Amino acid sequence: MSKNKGTAITKTLFLHSGRSGTQVCATTFKMAVWFVFACVVCMFSWWFYFFGLNDYTHSSNIVVMVNTPDSFREYREIVPSENNLIFYEEWDAAYDFMKMSDFMHEHSAGITVWFPEDFDDTLKGGSDAQILTYYRSDTLDYMGLRDDFTDNYLEGYRTYLADRFNLENTGSTYSIVRDDIPTNEGMSRGELFARAMGRNFVPILLFIVLLYAAMSSGTEAISGQKERGTFSRILLTPVSRKDLVRAFTNGVFISSLIPSVVVIIITLLIPAYRHLSGIIPLLLLTVSLALFIAALTVMISVMNDTVTSAQTAFLPIFFILVTVAVTCINGDDEVSEFNYFIPVYGHFYGLGDSVNGEPHTLASIVCSVITALIAFGIIEISSRLLMSEKFTVLTGSSSEEEMMREPSKFERIADTVAGLADVVLYPLMVLSIFQLLAMIPVAVAYMRDPAYSDFIASLAGISGVPAVIEQTMTILGIFMNDPRFLALMSIAYILIIITYRLRAKSAAGIGLTGKNFGKFYVGGIALGIVMMSLVFALLFITGKVTVNGIDIPAESSLTFIFSLLMWIPQGAAEEVMFRGFMIPRIKKIFTRHGSIIAIILSSLLFSAFHCFNGGFSFVALLNIFLLAVLFALIYEKTGSIVITCAAHTMWNMFQGNIYGLSVSGNASVPALISTNYTGSAFGPEGTLEATVVIVIALAVFAALNLRRRHPSPKES
Repeated sequence: MSKNKGTAITKTLFLHSGRSGTQVCATTFKMAVWFVFACVVCMFSWWFYFFGLNDYTHSSNIVVMVNTPDSFREYREIVPSENNLIFYEEWDAAYDFMKMSDFMHEHSAGITVWFPEDFDDTLKGGSDAQILTYYRSDTLDYMGLRDDFTDNYLEGYRTYLADRFNLENTGSTYSIVRDDIPTNEGMSRGELFARAMGRNFVPILLFIVLLYAAMSSGTEAISGQKERGTFSRILLTPVSRKDLVRAFTNGVFISSLIPSVVVIIITLLIPAYRHLSGIIPLLLLTVSLALFIAALTVMISVMNDTVTSAQTAFLPIFFILVTVAVTCINGDDEVSEFNYFIPVYGHFYGLGDSVNGEPHTLASIVCSVITALIAFGIIEISSRLLMSEKFTVLTGSSSEEEMMREPSKFERIADTVAGLADVVLYPLMVLSIFQLLAMIPVAVAYMRDPAYSDFIASLAGISGVPAVIEQTMTILGIFMNDPRFLALMSIAYILIIITYRLRAKSAAGIGLTGKNFGKFYVGGIALGIVMMSLVFALLFITGKVTVNGIDIPAESSLTFIFSLLMWIPQGAAEEVMFRGFMIPRIKKIFTRHGSIIAIILSSLLFSAFHCFNGGFSFVALLNIFLLAVLFALIYEKTGSIVITCAAHTMWNMFQGNIYGLSVSGNASVPALISTNYTGSAFGPEGTLEATVVIVIALAVFAALNLRRRHPSPKES
C-alpha cells in the first residue's frame, strides 16, 4: 500500500506540476527565454568570426607580413629566411581577426605577423612598438612555426634594429604579442558554426530547461501542499516521510526530464549532431543532472511553507547554475581533463562534446555516478528535515479552505522580495539583452576599423573601475556617431516597448492610455523643450556654455537624422520601464503608502540606472532622482506616461542634438548649435542649474495640484 501511495503521489505531482500561478516562476521563465534568445544571437554572431574560413590546407612554412617596415625588407635581403616563404600585405586594423584569417586563407599561410604603421619612425623616436602574431591553433605545427619564426628570425631582426637605430641609447624597443585564430583544420564555416552551437548553446539550453521545469513542479511539491493546508492529510496516510520525499522527487524528476529529452531528440534530428557514439553519455549526463536538480528542488520545498517562498529560495540556485554554465564557454585548450569528472562542470563539457560526437565516456559515467550519490544524499537530508518538522493536523474540517492560515512574517517578506526581484531584474534584463543585440553587428564591423586597434591598445594600461568606465564611454561614443548603431538602437527600444506591451496584455497596463493621447504628447513636448531650454539659458548666463554658431557638417547629416529619431523610442522605452511598468507593481507589493514608496523606489532605480555613465556625481544623482520624481508625479496624476514619454524625448533631444551637450554622460552627437561646454562631465544634468529648473518644475506642479484641491470661491 505504501508503494502504491508513493506512486500515486508521483503521478499526481507529475500531472499537476507547474500550477503555482506565482509571478516568480513566470519571471524566471521569461528571463530564461530571453537568455536563450541572446545566446542564439551571440552564437550566430560567431558566424562572422568564421567568415572566410573554408576547406583549405595551409603550408607550415608560409608567413604573411602585414604593414612590413622598410627595415624588415632590408634585413631579409641581408639575412634571407631560408625556411619560410613570406608574403606582404597592408591592413590598418591590428585586431581584425577576420582579415588576418583571410590573409592566411589567400596565401595558404600558417601565421600572420602584423606591424604598426610607422614602425621604424616609432623606434627612432625612442618609443616602444608592438608586433602582433597570429597563428592557426588547429595543430601544434603552426605553433611550432610561430615559435621558430619569432624566437629565431625575429630575434635576429631585433639585433639588427638595435644596431641600426641605436636602440640601447634611445631606450626604445619592441615586444611580440602572440595570439591565435582558433579554427579547425578541414572544417567548413557551417561545420565550425555547428560545432560552436553544439558545444555551447545546447548544454546551456538543457540546463535552463531542467532548472525551469524542476522549479515549476518541485516548489509546488511540498510547500504547495503546506500552503493549501493539504499536506497534513498526506502525512496521515500509511507512507513514511522518506517515501514521501522519494515520491515527490520522482515526480519532479519525470517532469523535468521529459522536456529535456524532447530537446535532445530535436537536437539529434539535426544532421550535424547525428553521432551514435554520443547518445548514451548524453542521456546519462542529462538523467543524472535532472535527478540532482529534482532532489535539490524538493529539499528547498521541504524547507519552505509557501510556493512563493520556495521559488524565491530557488532563484539564487537557478542563476548560480546558469552562471556556472556560462563560465564553461571557452576554448577546447582551456578545459582541464579533471573538469569532466566534476558535477555541473562535467555535465556542461560532457553534454557539449557528446552532441558533437566526441564523448568522454568514462568521465561521463564517473560524473553521473558522483552526481547521483549527491542527489541521494540530498534526498536523505530532505527526509530528516521533514521528520524534524512539526505539523498541526486540523480535524473536522469540511473543506481545504478551512485549513488555510494567515501567511507568516517570513512568507510576507519572501513575497515582497519576489515581487521586487521581478520589478527590478526584468527591466535590466530586457534592456541589456536588446542593447547587446544592437551592438553586435556594429562591433563586428568596427573590428575592421583601425580605431578599434587603438582602442584595444589603450586598454593595456588601465586599472580600476573609473578607467574601465571611461574606456567604455569612449567606445560607446564611437558607436553613437554610427548611423547603423542608432538605427539598431531605435529598433531595440521599439522591441522593448513591444515586450512590455505583450507582458501587460494591454497598452493601459504600461501607462500608454489612448485617452487624450495627442493632447498629452504635445504637452509633454512643450514641457521637455521648456525645461531643457531654461537649463541651457542658465548655463549660458553663468558662462558654462558659449555658442559658436549653427551648423551641421554634411558628413554628419545622416547621423543627426538617425539620432533625432532614436530619442523618440528611447524616451518612451525608459518611461515604460521605470514608470508605466514599475510603479503600479510596486504599489501592489506595498499596500500601505504604496504610492509614496513606488515613486521613491522607482526614482532611485532610475538614478542607479545612470550611475555607471561617465562623469556621474552626487549632483547628477540628485538631479536625475528629482526629475524621475517629477515624471512619477505626473504619471500618478494623469494615469498615463504619454506626457513623460514626450518630455523625456525632448529633454534628451534638445540637450544633445539641438544644444550640442552631453546626454547623461554619454558622448556628444551631431548638433544643430555648436557650443563649448565647461561644466560637469556628466553634462547639464550634473549641474546646479539643472537642479534649479527641476525644483521650479516640481514647485509649479505642486502649486497647480494644490490649487485644484482648494479652488478659489470664484472658481467654485
